[in-house]
Amino acid sequence: MRFSIITVCLNPGEALKYTLDSIFDQTYKDFEVIIKDGGSTDGSLSAIPDDSRLKVVSKSDKGIYDAMNEAVKEASGEYYIFMNCGDRFYDDEVLLKTNDLIGQKNAKPPCILYGDSAWKKADTVVKAASVITPKVCYLNIPCHQATFYSKDLFDERAYDLKYRIRADYEHFLYCFFERHAEFIYLDMPVCEYEGGGFSETAKNRREAHSEHRDIVKKYIPLKTRFLLKLRLILTLQAVREKLAKSKTFGSAYERVKRKFVR
Repeated sequence: MRFSIITVCLNPGEALKYTLDSIFDQTYKDFEVIIKDGGSTDGSLSAIPDDSRLKVVSKSDKGIYDAMNEAVKEASGEYYIFMNCGDRFYDDEVLLKTNDLIGQKNAKPPCILYGDSAWKKADTVVKAASVITPKVCYLNIPCHQATFYSKDLFDERAYDLKYRIRADYEHFLYCFFERHAEFIYLDMPVCEYEGGGFSETAKNRREAHSEHRDIVKKYIPLKTRFLLKLRLILTLQAVREKLAKSKTFGSAYERVKRKFVR
């Protein structure tokens, strides 16, 4: 099984090397790395390793998801995972364990394998739902960097550039509601997520909420959306989100959540 690991960047500094080190430390070696660079001028590309499995595509793009789409065109693996600069695999056996589970589960495309994510800023491992349902699609899908996509899920169409912040979310719902992909929970941490990036500035958070409303209207019926929105309000979702991202309370909150999330 060959994996394509896709990293997009623009002047990433030391973060690119940090991410690449965790990729090349993997004990499972049948992978390729596609770096889509938007024209970096900080010298970061000069530090990448000389490895035949690594390909750099350097040209301008229209944003992060356009860069990912361009990288996908260069990928030859059977499964894709998108690893942002500053993020890394949780340990050196993630690809090995994922490959083994693909065989054990006899996974067939269209297929998504996903796992938990270690949030660096909150110093905790966030558990993903073990079963993907419409409720999960509305409330909290797995971390993008903890998700492996079978190649065919991008053959028909890649990320929709209409969405500047949440194109990965829209594509995930497309895979669930339209492609009827099989979803397999890996039951392990896949990535260490840096956080605080592109989608988490105040301005982009507002835009992300707007895009979320547009995307769920596209895939989830009105009655279901209303009930799920009411649930968020009644369960103090805004407060819980702050707790989850807190260095002080993140681990305790996650332990409590695990008693209810299956």
